[in-house]
Amino acid sequence: MKSLLVYVSKTGNTEKVAQRFARGLGGEIDVVNLDLSPEGVLKEFQPKFTLDAGPYDLFCLASWVMVMKVHPFLAAYIRECRNLEGKKVAVCLTGGASLSRGHAYEDLLHILEEKKVNLIGFSYTTTLLGLTLTRKKLEKAEQFGREIKSLVEQGG
Repeated sequence: MKSLLVYVSKTGNTEKVAQRFARGLGGEIDVVNLDLSPEGVLKEFQPKFTLDAGPYDLFCLASWVMVMKVHPFLAAYIRECRNLEGKKVAVCLTGGASLSRGHAYEDLLHILEEKKVNLIGFSYTTTLLGLTLTRKKLEKAEQFGREIKSLVEQGG
């Protein structure tokens, strides 16, 4: 199984969750870290390159939630991604408040529906500025990766 993992992390929490998710997923994984810059907080961010999901069996996304929405960096790259239609997608979001989960999930669904993908898994990890990013939460991210791997292998 060949996977593409695209993530954006500000404090390192999402990066840690993404790494543990990738460990659980195993297999061949290409990783793209969408580095933050001052433009990262702008609503109309323009991607510097276009992702192509064509050669991948699984498209994985990880982002921190910004004002109850998927981070604009990640949203912009999803919108510009080529060959995403029909692809299996798994998403790990992180955020300081559990209340953001539902809002961020709805925002994510809206973005992904435009691309006509097959969302096969969603995970939300509450980080509260890193103070509660415990070993248990990281193990849960790794378990989520194993579950996604199993789903893909079973044709799900």
